[in-house]
Amino acid sequence: MKNEAITHMKTPAIQEASLDDLFKEMSEWSDRIAQRAYELFTESGFTNGHDREDWFQAEQQLLKPVALEVKDTKDELIVTAEVPGFEAKDLEIRLNGSHLVIEGKHETTEDRKEKGRAVYSERKSEQICRMVDLPAAVLADKAQAELKNGVLELKLRKAGPKPITVAAA
Repeated sequence: MKNEAITHMKTPAIQEASLDDLFKEMSEWSDRIAQRAYELFTESGFTNGHDREDWFQAEQQLLKPVALEVKDTKDELIVTAEVPGFEAKDLEIRLNGSHLVIEGKHETTEDRKEKGRAVYSERKSEQICRMVDLPAAVLADKAQAELKNGVLELKLRKAGPKPITVAAA
């Protein structure tokens, strides 16, 4: 019998993004959460005084939390994010200077059939979105990503100081 415990290692793509794109994306997430919070408000019979609770409940329903760790070394930042259940194709990683966005979405479908007839069908969607301000600017074109057993590791080379040239007068 073969050893079934195979370690899966994938390389998610890293994209350089403009600050406008990142802010637009965060604005869209904020709008989605606000819409869901308003739905919760209406479902409660328009009960006032629960704005924060509705907002946090909406966030919890729409987004799966992402545990994250950032290690700062001399030449690079190493970001480790727990993304269980997500594959490399489900993840989008965007960088701009010292801003990092990790976003993911995946759907699962479970069908049970008896004698060729559908008895039960369930569809589930999970999403993550985490924006992080990094302690230093990084080079997006030098970034490396690796996904292994539900843990995403990013190695981000720091952008060195830019030399200042002095022109003769």
